[in-house]
Amino acid sequence: MNNAITRIKQLRPATLIAMLALFVAIGGTATAASGLINGKKLKNNTVAGKKLKNRTITKKKLAPATVKALKGNQGLPGKDGIVSPTFKEFSSINIPANLELGIGSVNVPAGRYMITATVQVTSNATNNVSCGVATNNGGGSQSSVFDPDGGGRTALPIQLVTDTDTVTQVSIGCHSGNQVTGASGNVIVTPVQ
Repeated sequence: MNNAITRIKQLRPATLIAMLALFVAIGGTATAASGLINGKKLKNNTVAGKKLKNRTITKKKLAPATVKALKGNQGLPGKDGIVSPTFKEFSSINIPANLELGIGSVNVPAGRYMITATVQVTSNATNNVSCGVATNNGGGSQSSVFDPDGGGRTALPIQLVTDTDTVTQVSIGCHSGNQVTGASGNVIVTPVQ
């Protein structure tokens, strides 16, 4: 213990100067931190817009003349306002072997659409049964295939976004394969911009 106290008493002048410099540096940083720059110390027109944090300047902080200058002309109204999907359900039909038959169709205002359909299929066919969605006016089509392998049932999902904005009719149909096929389904037709 006495040995440690003797060592502290025998500090060299260079060590004392280094320790003093360290304390001054730490104290200087603390003093500077207590006087951080605030809004009162900033001069007008000295802060660039790039230096401002996003969403810190609100409408309440701007002069009324500035807010008025930021308003432009009213834009064009939206197409039909609220977008509302059309839903249609189609009852079960029996499709004779080796025949393609429509299950149903839905008429919609001219536009571009996202179409989601589900077709319930029951068949004893030994080859593929296919069902699809088709649109008029070059809107496109999409199909799904089911292999009942001699007997089975499934729900076939079909999705399509139309290629044109002139579609007015959406139809669902199936090809039965080599046996009578039962099919029913539904479709949701949602306008897209």
